[in-house]
Amino acid sequence: MGFSEELASITHAKISLDEQMDKHTALRVGGVAKYYAKANSLHGLNQLLETCKSYKKHYKVLGNGTNVLVSDKGFDGLIIDIRPLSDVFFKRDEVRASAGASLEKLIKFAYEHKLSGIEALSGIPATVGGAVVMNAGAFGHNICDYITTVETLCDGKIKFYSKEECKFGYRTSRFLGKKEVIIFASFKLNESEREIIRAGIKTYAELRKSVQPTGSSCGSVFKNPKPSSAGALIERAGLKGFAVGGATVSEKHGNFIITERGASATDVYLLIKYVKEKIKEVFDVDLVEEVEYVGEF
Repeated sequence: MGFSEELASITHAKISLDEQMDKHTALRVGGVAKYYAKANSLHGLNQLLETCKSYKKHYKVLGNGTNVLVSDKGFDGLIIDIRPLSDVFFKRDEVRASAGASLEKLIKFAYEHKLSGIEALSGIPATVGGAVVMNAGAFGHNICDYITTVETLCDGKIKFYSKEECKFGYRTSRFLGKKEVIIFASFKLNESEREIIRAGIKTYAELRKSVQPTGSSCGSVFKNPKPSSAGALIERAGLKGFAVGGATVSEKHGNFIITERGASATDVYLLIKYVKEKIKEVFDVDLVEEVEYVGEF
């Protein structure tokens, strides 16, 4: 039995071959993934991971695809979509969220149960798992501010990490670049009134709308180099509106790249490369990407 047949035998996952990845990334670009699977249970997820290990196949766990750039050449491994694993529920006095749950679902659950704290994350189009890996944040708030524990799956075993053990930093954690797959995160939130929570969500939504562009993008492309911001440096360098093919530096916010219909991953990659070179030349600052490259560039 080969790798394809082994995947097909996994009943707790939906398998497809030669999946076009521009349908699954926020940038709406990217080539074909040779293998694609939706994990419908933790058992199915573990089977997918163990099968990749047995056949020495590369894999990439994907949520909403908001922080990735998939090569036009595609990905010669398995993309594992964890969005079906999206439960949000109470565990004692904490909120426990599956890695595939969207941040919006988590925020809605908190609102419905009169729990406050994570309103500033509203509008970030990420899953809980991806947000934890990158320690996603906005407007001075980070997801790690509210986390108590994180659970991962690795080599068939579930591991528990306290907040301190997660080694959270600016847009990083101990999970970044590792093979451990986040499956749950638990949050400690504060009791509040729905009107207050709703007002907070509205305030942050309006603030996000006022400073960030609409359209197909991966969110912030670069980490902010202290003490400045990537967007400010890009604007000062006169790069707003600069384009490569169908990829353009946003006129509204310099740290966003917008793609048009017909854009390619190569367009985005070359634009990122050009912006980095220009900022290094003008300010002697090395910009570091938030976006993750998947496949060969």
